[in-house]
Amino acid sequence: MTKILLLIKNELLSLGITSCIRENVRDVQFSKETSWENMQMTLSSSEFDLLIIDTHLSNYTNLVALERIRRKQPDIKIVVIGEETEKSWALPYLKKGVDGVCMKSISQEEFLMAYTSIMRGKKYMDDVLTEYLLSDITKPNLVGSLTVRESEIMQYLIKGRRTVDIAKELKLAVSTISTIKNNIYKKMKVNNVVDLVGKVELSQSRA
Repeated sequence: MTKILLLIKNELLSLGITSCIRENVRDVQFSKETSWENMQMTLSSSEFDLLIIDTHLSNYTNLVALERIRRKQPDIKIVVIGEETEKSWALPYLKKGVDGVCMKSISQEEFLMAYTSIMRGKKYMDDVLTEYLLSDITKPNLVGSLTVRESEIMQYLIKGRRTVDIAKELKLAVSTISTIKNNIYKKMKVNNVVDLVGKVELSQSRA
């Protein structure tokens, strides 16, 4: 039996994925969670063959937690599904060793191909993400547009540090850190820390 654990908030997306797999795979069992905390508790008490994660329920701290999941269940396959408007999240997940990254706009046929490939031990990244990551490598280095202070604070952000902790360590007002963080996001053209990590790693990969 193939055991699959879903961490997906959107019920329609969850239903679509389960229906697609049930129609094409025999002897499969699904479990569902709606938070990282509950998911990790479930993983600690039961073995699974596949974990499917919605990036809407993830952040940088959760990204680091993937390493702990791998240590507990080294054979589990991990697939991450995200929005097409937020493609820069893909690289940090790939670097954490996930087996597949897909857009939520992926067709049923494409998702089944991804599922089959991943369960056979291969990596999968859909064409939309592949094109994005390759094209982004040729763009100007956005990191170079940051000021010294912005670069300093960005290093704290990509390590998962909270705004209030950064302010305390640098002896600056929380509002000042928040303003600088917003400036970093604008210059790097991202909306959150996971996207920021992706942009920084892309910049480093072409340096």
